[in-house]
Amino acid sequence: MSQELAQHIQQTLVRPDASLIEIEQFCEECRTYGFQGAMISPLWLSVVKERLEGAPTILCTALGYPMGGMTSLSKAFEVRDVVARGAQQIDFMPAVGYLKSGWYGAYRRDIAAVVEAAEGVPIKVMLEFGMLTEDEKRAAAELAIEGGAAYLKNSSGWGQGGTATVEDIQLLTSIAQGRVQVKASGGIRTAEQARAMLDAGAALLGTSAGVQIVSGEAQTVKDQY
Repeated sequence: MSQELAQHIQQTLVRPDASLIEIEQFCEECRTYGFQGAMISPLWLSVVKERLEGAPTILCTALGYPMGGMTSLSKAFEVRDVVARGAQQIDFMPAVGYLKSGWYGAYRRDIAAVVEAAEGVPIKVMLEFGMLTEDEKRAAAELAIEGGAAYLKNSSGWGQGGTATVEDIQLLTSIAQGRVQVKASGGIRTAEQARAMLDAGAALLGTSAGVQIVSGEAQTVKDQY
């Protein structure tokens, strides 16, 4: 088992059909393998918080995806709710439509509203690189930094967000220049892929294949994340 990799992995279970039994198994895996974070949908926060009490794994949640089309006010309300429920890190999708429309100020303000609502809880912005041109990728990353993001994330790993590539993670790292950190997600299934993302500059890895990655054992992974 690679403990070094586990310390960078935010093990993820965000499938809409995930059951309580699966969530409980997920928590046991987080304890057993010592993953850096447990990434789950908001409705399971209280359950996972209780099951992981005393474990070093931090409690993470994701919201606003795969569409990112809610209003900033509704996103801010949801952020306050998940913070109150114990979320220690939040991944969210900004208004990609604003970016594609050239409404850069509105895009930045959408991010800033979520960051403000989080009151210091680190926000990771899912940039959905699979939807963007190269120029839009650069603009999205810079605007996320201006909006107060703690992490740039290449993709939600769902829908049209795309999969993580070394080139995209290197791009984000070069843009970040140490101002924020980078999280890679989407299609990371092997230890080799995980190490390649870390070598490219990622600080965190989002994947539903964490057990497979750190143990080297073949597993059936239902989640596309």
